[in-house]
Amino acid sequence: MLYQYRKDYEKITMGLLSLITEFPNMDLVNQEMDWYDQADQRQIFLWQNDARNWAGLLGIEELSNQVVIHQLLLTPQSQSQASCNRMLDELAAYFNDKQIVGSFSTHNILKSWEKTKV
Repeated sequence: MLYQYRKDYEKITMGLLSLITEFPNMDLVNQEMDWYDQADQRQIFLWQNDARNWAGLLGIEELSNQVVIHQLLLTPQSQSQASCNRMLDELAAYFNDKQIVGSFSTHNILKSWEKTKV
């Protein structure tokens, strides 16, 4: 289930963002969180798996008719296309009037998800 970021999820969010190899230190994690905080159209969603463990994160930017996914990550135990598909299905239901698109780094995951919709 997707949950919109709240301040009391900060440690969980930082822990998930620290899984990104491009963020080798917490300063970069803090910069990423600040980037999402600096604009109302940017949001972070956290995802819980069926066992109700925090297992994923989506960083998005909402545009007029699209939602751009900048970050999509899962914990090592949850990394699968099926988990990605569930997260993206929930995001699409949340933004049911907008097209879900990927950034350069999330494009391939989105392509695989879109194939399940055909």
